Amino acid sequence: MTLDLKGEWTEADVAALIGSVKDDRDWRLEVSADGIASLQDKTANPTGVDYDETLHCFLETWSQGTDFVGPSAAGDKELVGKIAKALRENYPTVKKEKFIYVAL
Repeated sequence: MTLDLKGEWTEADVAALIGSVKDDRDWRLEVSADGIASLQDKTANPTGVDYDETLHCFLETWSQGTDFVGPSAAGDKELVGKIAKALRENYPTVKKEKFIYVAL
């Protein structure tokens, strides 16, 4: 699942995104250069600086079993709100740097 940040979106859309995967591997929320937010599997597809430079921005990697993705995470209104706030604050213009740390 993806979330187009160029259009209208809500916290419910963010919840649907983070609830669209299982907490069975390492995930990272990334925003592509064209404003599409998605969760990327970092267990099978680790990336490096060259890849990260192609992105608009990205959040920290959420390790398997930490409950930052999946149905339980999608139901956590505080978590969803913090992620939504970070996305709104950093799209279309990144505030500081591409890596966005969200104090969860």
